Amino acid sequence: MKRINRYLNGIIILLALCFYTTNTSGQSKSQEDTTAAKLLQQVRTTFNQNDEQKFYEANAQYRNYLLGEDNISGYYLCWKNEVLYDVNHNHFYRALRKTMKMQAEMERRGDMGELYKTTQLRGIIYSLRGNMPLAHQYFEKALEQVDHSQVKNLASIYMDLANIEMDTQPEDAMKHLNCAIEIIKGDGINYDYSDAIGFKVIVSYAMRDWTAVNKAFNEYITMREELGEGFSTTYYYYALICKAVADKHYDDAIQLTYNLTNTTDIYKFQTEIYELSGDTQRAFDTQKHYMAIKDSVNNVIMSEEIMGTASDLESAEARSLTMERHNTLLQYAITIVIFTFLLIGMVIYRMNKNRYLRKLQRQNHDLLIARDKAQEANRMKINFLKNMSHEIRTPLNIISGYAQIISDPRTLTSDAERADIAKRIGHSTNTIVRIVDEILDFSSKESIHYIDKSDLVACNDLLRHLAEPYQDNETPFNLRLELLLKDSCKIIINRKEVQKILNHLMDNAIKFTPEGGTITLRSYQHKLNHNMVCLSVTDTGCGIKEGDEEKIFEHFYKSNIYKEGVGLGLSVARRVARQLGGDVILDTRYKEGSRFILQLPKE
Repeated sequence: MKRINRYLNGIIILLALCFYTTNTSGQSKSQEDTTAAKLLQQVRTTFNQNDEQKFYEANAQYRNYLLGEDNISGYYLCWKNEVLYDVNHNHFYRALRKTMKMQAEMERRGDMGELYKTTQLRGIIYSLRGNMPLAHQYFEKALEQVDHSQVKNLASIYMDLANIEMDTQPEDAMKHLNCAIEIIKGDGINYDYSDAIGFKVIVSYAMRDWTAVNKAFNEYITMREELGEGFSTTYYYYALICKAVADKHYDDAIQLTYNLTNTTDIYKFQTEIYELSGDTQRAFDTQKHYMAIKDSVNNVIMSEEIMGTASDLESAEARSLTMERHNTLLQYAITIVIFTFLLIGMVIYRMNKNRYLRKLQRQNHDLLIARDKAQEANRMKINFLKNMSHEIRTPLNIISGYAQIISDPRTLTSDAERADIAKRIGHSTNTIVRIVDEILDFSSKESIHYIDKSDLVACNDLLRHLAEPYQDNETPFNLRLELLLKDSCKIIINRKEVQKILNHLMDNAIKFTPEGGTITLRSYQHKLNHNMVCLSVTDTGCGIKEGDEEKIFEHFYKSNIYKEGVGLGLSVARRVARQLGGDVILDTRYKEGSRFILQLPKE
């Protein structure tokens, strides 16, 4: 539910707040000021488009107009619109930087009563990035800064607090939500009051308090009938889903999730509904889809933050070089001044000599500091680039380069070229995701010392499953399947981890097998140890050179630096196999390529 309600409270409510407040702030002039209405409509239109430049230009025009009309509240809400646009497009690093500029603008102008807006924005940004403790700190600070006579603003902060506490501290979340409800109810704002009651249905669902869900839902539906157009439908389908789950109408709840507009919300809700209904297999399958979408978004965010950090380092170095040049020119100017005073007379020179020398020393000291900062920035950049492997930099460069080609309207490319560019960008993105997955998998395996073994698996089925994707497609290699074990031969193991090991071995075989070569998957009984079964992957590739038989199992070691990968596959595979009571070994007797053998215990 964290992801679901962060999306709702951080995007939908804030979006409504920004545009609603901006509109009402100028409502008294709306009949007369057609310029403001046109500018606002242009902002709203470009907000839902992917052309960043058009939106930024439209929002800047509207912001400058409001500033000229001395509409300070609307002026800062335009800033919030721009931050919201960046967040909506996963530019969290850029959004955070803009809130800092927004705060500096408020402090420069002396608009201290508006500071709570930037504090609340930071809380929303950090909550969407998953940093709930830091988000909680900013929302608490916003409560201290906001004018408590501003009912809507105060209530929205309480609802933000309830939203981030819902998963880990649902009781506290309900307390904060009730505070928001009391504030809104006392002010007689029916639209926001119905909005808060709809949110209460979801918080009650998070608490798994089905009685409270039914009570809040009945109040919510009653308000819908009474208020008509004044009723908020923001949480309507979410409330229907919660009600269906409370009544144990799980199939109806699943169907209702398809009314949600956010794909992440759909999979997250369906995972919980299947889990509550006891359908663990569907819950697991849906959770995989949810994690794949979430990981894809996180990878985009991570790439944007990496590029933003590198840009900041380059900017810091440029500023340091500019300061160094400025100080050099200043030093020349001071020297000229000193010589000028020498010509005027020794008396004046002697009187001012010490003063200028002290000033020169301070400037030299500042110059040294600037130089040290520049050198430190350069060292940081070099260390950063060293830590980023060739495997990540190359696809990032490909994505960046082709993205610029596609986005530049002056570049004339055919449909075929654009399709090829899109294919290359997709391949590079998948490469980054795969590398990050390998590193994360490696990190998780390093911290785990025991792997659960509770799956009863047929050995031959493991190899059939491994070979299945390559049997129906045209492949540049020949695939052979030699099943020497009986189909009745089964072992108790962790199916997921064993499949990962076999996938690593299969990927390596494909990578090093030339076109027309052969890959053989074989199952057989261990010759010396009857309590062991063997699953081998054999290729006719270049093989492992002498002396590298054990090095290839070391972390980040690559026998061929020009091949894709970070050198973790075999290392992780061996570690997991040994935790399962088996091992991954290289058959050094096989000389026509490489043969890796996964040994697994029968019991």
